[in-house]
Amino acid sequence: MLIEGVCATGGGFLRRACGAEPIGQCVYCGAPFCADHGEMGADYHQVCSRPHCRAKFDDVRAHRAWIDDRRHRNAAAMCAEDNCSDRMEHLCERCRLRFCSAHLKSGTVVERRADPSRQVKAAIIMCAHCTARRRLWD
Repeated sequence: MLIEGVCATGGGFLRRACGAEPIGQCVYCGAPFCADHGEMGADYHQVCSRPHCRAKFDDVRAHRAWIDDRRHRNAAAMCAEDNCSDRMEHLCERCRLRFCSAHLKSGTVVERRADPSRQVKAAIIMCAHCTARRRLWD
């Protein structure tokens, strides 16, 4: 894959960006990065070393582990929340795990689109874990 430009990482107030030959393009911010300023992950998941992009990458990894850790509860028809003995009732529309009514909340979120004029408000049901993650992604 041909990546246009040079590594844009490292620049800041009165500092120049790295400028090295890029090896990837960040999936979060779209900036090119060199071998010193990014990571080439599995399935073409490329992320630069900027703190906000790194936080998103780490969040996705932790979120996947969190989901995998709770699947066994849903397999037994139990609420995915730790230490809850209730049966699963409803689906979290973000993580796709099932929870009892007490561990889900409804709310309104803005669904972002490539075209900002097409953004839509949507009512969804989410667990507390997914609700907390939204701060990083908004």
